[in-house]
Amino acid sequence: MLIKSKKHLAASSFCWLQTPTISGLLLLFGAIVTLLTLLTTMSMMKNMESGYFNNLRSHTPEAVAPRNLRLRLSHAVSTLRCLTIPKCYPTVRCLDDKAPMQIPIRHEWEQQAFCVSDLTEKSSDDKCLIYSFGINDSTEWEEKMHEEFGCEVFAFDPTSKLPRDVAPGVTFHEIGLQGDEVDVSKTHSHQYDALDASKLLTLGEIIDQMGHTGRKIDVLRLDCEGCEWGVLKQLACSGESELVEQLMVEMHFQKNLGLSTDEDILTAADAIACLEREHWGVASMEVSGCGPADAQYHELALKIIRGPFFLLYVTMKRLPEEQQVWHGYPNHATSYAHIVSNVANNVLPEYETYDVYPTKEKD
Repeated sequence: MLIKSKKHLAASSFCWLQTPTISGLLLLFGAIVTLLTLLTTMSMMKNMESGYFNNLRSHTPEAVAPRNLRLRLSHAVSTLRCLTIPKCYPTVRCLDDKAPMQIPIRHEWEQQAFCVSDLTEKSSDDKCLIYSFGINDSTEWEEKMHEEFGCEVFAFDPTSKLPRDVAPGVTFHEIGLQGDEVDVSKTHSHQYDALDASKLLTLGEIIDQMGHTGRKIDVLRLDCEGCEWGVLKQLACSGESELVEQLMVEMHFQKNLGLSTDEDILTAADAIACLEREHWGVASMEVSGCGPADAQYHELALKIIRGPFFLLYVTMKRLPEEQQVWHGYPNHATSYAHIVSNVANNVLPEYETYDVYPTKEKD
């Protein structure tokens, strides 16, 4: 019994010695983890003093967003400058290689060239269809489109009060085109009232309302005092531009005519980029000017415009298939200070218009 008790005691002693050893290891491991945590915390506090956390903050969503916005705005300026710089944006020729022509009207400064041959080439059974937005109180151009080409002409302006049968061959409607991401209360000249949003519809909705479903619009003319950027974005980015053969647009770059904020700049660039993706090219581009009262610009617009009262008359149509690949928008660097100086001093720098139809040199 005694020997057995001693063996039992030895076994018990062995177990007693073994158990504290495992617990001790666990305690030691816990102490090491605690020490490492403390050292890491002290290191992080030290790094915070040296600006480590300031660097981390630069990668938070709040910090990344402004950088992304700056990058988007930089691309937007490049895109819009490409539109205004000769031979940058894709160009396209009229049918039968004929040059665009203007229809003479009393207000010569509002004459805009377009592909007349595209209308004259239509068969006599296929009547041309014209939509003209932003007529104010003048229908001279619209009347001539009916007289010269026999087109059905529909005139629209949500700010005008004109009779429905406003002129022979011209039907008037007090509605306008709905633009994408545009505050219609701010996109108007000092000469005109703000727009009533309830009178604005998309092109598809207007086509349905006019009973023209299934027909293409031969010429869509936009002279809506700043609404054009949102309208063009809505048309091109939604795919509704497929309903149109030619676009005639008066493009404004002034603060109170559509480009007053960063978002407006992005909207305008989106419109041009979507038009390019939809394979639209420039058939005619003519420089005109706004009134002095409207010549106020967003700082980024100053990197786009080519003169102090800058606006453009642009006519676009779809590129033929062989021209539907190009290399995108180059980054056109410019001297911001130089343009600001030009605008401040009312200096109009030389501007080379798009020469889609160069004159051949005589031998």
